[in-house]
Amino acid sequence: MANMVNPKEIKILHLARWYPNKFDPMFGLFVKKHVEATSLYCPNYVIYAHGSFDLKDSLLIDYKSNTNLTEIIVYYKKVKFAIDFIANLINGILYLRAINKGFKRLKCEDKKFNLIHIHILSRLGIFGLYYKLFKKTPYVITEHWSRYLPTTANYNGFFRKIFTKIVVSQASFVSTVTNNLKEEMQNHGLINRNYFVLPNVVSKYFYYNFNDIKNSKKTFIHVSSFEDKSKNISGLIRVINELSKKRSDFVCKLIGEGIDFEYLSNYAQKIIKNQNVIQFIGLLENENLAREYAKADMMIIFSNYENFPVVINESLVAGLPVISTKVGGISEMINSQNGILINAGDEDALIEKLLEFLDDKFCFNKELIKSQYRDKFSEGSIGKLLFNKYNEIIKT
Repeated sequence: MANMVNPKEIKILHLARWYPNKFDPMFGLFVKKHVEATSLYCPNYVIYAHGSFDLKDSLLIDYKSNTNLTEIIVYYKKVKFAIDFIANLINGILYLRAINKGFKRLKCEDKKFNLIHIHILSRLGIFGLYYKLFKKTPYVITEHWSRYLPTTANYNGFFRKIFTKIVVSQASFVSTVTNNLKEEMQNHGLINRNYFVLPNVVSKYFYYNFNDIKNSKKTFIHVSSFEDKSKNISGLIRVINELSKKRSDFVCKLIGEGIDFEYLSNYAQKIIKNQNVIQFIGLLENENLAREYAKADMMIIFSNYENFPVVINESLVAGLPVISTKVGGISEMINSQNGILINAGDEDALIEKLLEFLDDKFCFNKELIKSQYRDKFSEGSIGKLLFNKYNEIIKT
């Protein structure tokens, strides 16, 4: 490529609001996948701060470094206070202090960077603005948060909005995982000349060819963080219950863990008489998770609200059709060739479509689905896309 900067000269610092950690190894995993993808092409450093009430020490730094990827995770002890405003203020200061500790550790290790990549707004924008104004270091933004969507309406606060507008306007680019999220951010006045859609990366394990014997019954799977307010897993359980009253030639596997896992497991045991039609698998990772996708017949997403879950990318790479609610940017990817769309909360519609699928009224070409999406979501393709974007900024 003309005017390509030497990869060794491109050194990216990632400031992540969400990132896998010792308390939750799945938290912000999609952020880490983006970082790992760019690490194929140039050195990358990560600073992430995680607060916990359960931390014994006031501050703990976890430092890991290997080829092209250095991670600095700073754990800090959060405080409790009777007045929420004061507690939030103190914990906010502790968070910024922890990030600053990460910068100091980076400096001690003599790790220099020439571009900052901020993952999820808003508070990390403080560091982006500082380095741009006083160190002449450009920054870029990737946003995943669904708080800008009308269904969540969580983007609040006068000063937050003013500050976020400034941060977004000064970024060299802003990427989102869907056009829908981009448009909603723009509707909030978050203007930048260089918005683009950046897909989530699918792990290499989903590219394996599995030769396992298929399940004896048609198998639906649901993979999520088991947070019922957004994911509406309780609604899915009610649908499986009604489906089980009509037939038993299927099984629905629920994979993952989260704050509502125990509640939802108990709820399913309470209302579903035929427990053979539902399985709570728990957390699976890497090859074990990819194998379940390969063995399944359909992915179910029944969310009340959502931006764009990475399980859709994983499903399409595995050739697994998706039935999902029309929320967030999901309709940008799911169509009649690779899945089925229904309205959020419509349990009757989900029952109807699952019955039709069980009766073979829907037919999907798994190999065609694979061929259309395998390159699009690969670590190499997305890493190269980001590297080229970084190069354009640094060389100007």
